[in-house]
Amino acid sequence: MEPFTLALVLLAALLHATWNYLAKTIPGGPSFVWLLAAVITVWMGPIVIWYVLTYDFVFTPANIVALLITGGLHLIYFLVLQKGYAVADLSVVYPLARGSGPVFSTLGAVVFLEESLTWVSVGGLALVVCGVLLISGLGHSGADIRKRREGIVYGVGTGLLIAFYTVWDGYSIKQLAVPPLLLEAFSHPIRTIALAPIARKRWPEIARIWREYRWKVVVVALISPLGYLLVLYALKTTPVHVVAPARELSIVVGVILGARLLTEENFRSRLLGALLILFGIVLLAM
Repeated sequence: MEPFTLALVLLAALLHATWNYLAKTIPGGPSFVWLLAAVITVWMGPIVIWYVLTYDFVFTPANIVALLITGGLHLIYFLVLQKGYAVADLSVVYPLARGSGPVFSTLGAVVFLEESLTWVSVGGLALVVCGVLLISGLGHSGADIRKRREGIVYGVGTGLLIAFYTVWDGYSIKQLAVPPLLLEAFSHPIRTIALAPIARKRWPEIARIWREYRWKVVVVALISPLGYLLVLYALKTTPVHVVAPARELSIVVGVILGARLLTEENFRSRLLGALLILFGIVLLAM
């Protein structure tokens, strides 16, 4: 990976961990997901219009389908992620999601994009699995066992969705020549429209979230698409199975934020698991 591309991916990782920490502190589920999508649509809309007019971008049936699919995948991703944060700790859901994502992404890139996989990569996958099991508290007992199990389900489920949209977005950029800016930007109005019926019913709750957490919503609305745009531009020149693992430095940051700022338990075992995942990801990137 080129140094500049690596810098983009690492910055994206830091932004991703930050906005996920902020999202964990904002209640609301689908209401928050709609509000976030609406705010992003408002500020990115003029940029998209400028891009389409300036570069005379032509919408074809193929790239329209690509935009709709990625929008649908991101919609489900945000809903599952927010549900996970509502029922479990950030330091469980986040590393499991980000750790299992590269495993699924790597396998998907090998199967669907015909990218190669070495024995070093296989070793990296094994370390990621070990780290995931350690974070999940395998073999532990206690009153929070149900909470931990829910965190595992939603974390791994989110990771699977990350893999789906990462592989699909990589295919859309490389094979269908969809610009990264449009691929990222169009997913937000799709979420806004899809969740509009829910937003209408929950408008008082949305108004409350905006009133009480406005600055957090604005910050997440700015850095969330920016972080993923950096990843999409990295995908233009670098294979999916290299970019997807490299951005997972955010796993360690997420565990630290969850344990230190949200005072979540089992910090040492979760940090060790996160480090195993990170080292495994380094092997994957090799």
